[in-house]
Amino acid sequence: MSEKLLVKVENLKKYFPVRGLMLRRLWVKAVDGVSFEIYKNETLGLVGESGCGKTTLGRTILRLIEPTDGKVFFDGTDITKLRGKDLLNFRRRAQIMFQDPYSSLNPRMTVFDIIMEPVRFYGIEVDDPEDFVVRLLESVGLNEMHLYRYPHEFSGGQRQRIAIARLLAIKPEFIVLDEPT
Repeated sequence: MSEKLLVKVENLKKYFPVRGLMLRRLWVKAVDGVSFEIYKNETLGLVGESGCGKTTLGRTILRLIEPTDGKVFFDGTDITKLRGKDLLNFRRRAQIMFQDPYSSLNPRMTVFDIIMEPVRFYGIEVDDPEDFVVRLLESVGLNEMHLYRYPHEFSGGQRQRIAIARLLAIKPEFIVLDEPT
């Protein structure tokens, strides 16, 4: 493949402890020995039954939860070893959009503030914040009339578009979409 390798997952495992009989510790194997590669500008879709570990895999790849075993490389760096600022820098470059956009949008913030929050957090300079947000909204099929409204004023599909605009605001190189439809 001529494109650059972006993500490499090697034998990734995520087990969760559960109590068994007689206080014995048992493990639920949510992700068990998964390996794959994703190249820049490539799309990978995971399909499976509810509860089979797709969301856990995405969250583990992004280090939102720690793997039990295995390695995840992003742009050649083993992200399972990242700490502090290095982990923060990785998280700017790799983002997730969760299944339920309503729960990920702060109900006390306007759409403008929701979209600008990660921009401010990562210290990204924008010349005209309002114009920047309007352009992002337009890119997802919304407009400036939506700028100072709150999440509860939108349909589920519109909230998902707001979450996408927020995600795109920091221009990540890798995006995990949890249940994108």
